[in-house]
Amino acid sequence: MQQPPQSLPTPIPQFVVLHDQLQQSWKHPIVHYVFEEEPFPMGMPKDHCVVVDITEDGDAVADVHSYSHRFQVTGCKISSTPQLGAPSRESAASLMLTIEGLTASNNSSDPPQSMQHRSGNADEMDQISNIYGLDELLYDFKRR
Repeated sequence: MQQPPQSLPTPIPQFVVLHDQLQQSWKHPIVHYVFEEEPFPMGMPKDHCVVVDITEDGDAVADVHSYSHRFQVTGCKISSTPQLGAPSRESAASLMLTIEGLTASNNSSDPPQSMQHRSGNADEMDQISNIYGLDELLYDFKRR
């Protein structure tokens, strides 16, 4: 009697990189893996969490969600890490998860200088948007 072939475990990215597109910075965050059947750890602050759902074959990202009000994800991909001295591309390479996003600035009370000289009578809306740093995010987006 033949046994069914054993499936290989799903590869998990060993390196995680956050790319802040506004600040043009790269960060290596602290990573905590939670698998499908596991409960989410108690006491872990969710306001700094980015949850990434990887497809069953481990080749792509199925879904990504940021719990942080200061970081919004714009893209996410899995790729092979560069292997120095590797004889071919077929060699066993580690996987890297790259999360692209936008981070709100720390000083959300002051809009950029060019936004301070706008005319109009929407002072109340300006105060609300400045609280959340929306003016600066919109300014940086338009500037591209």
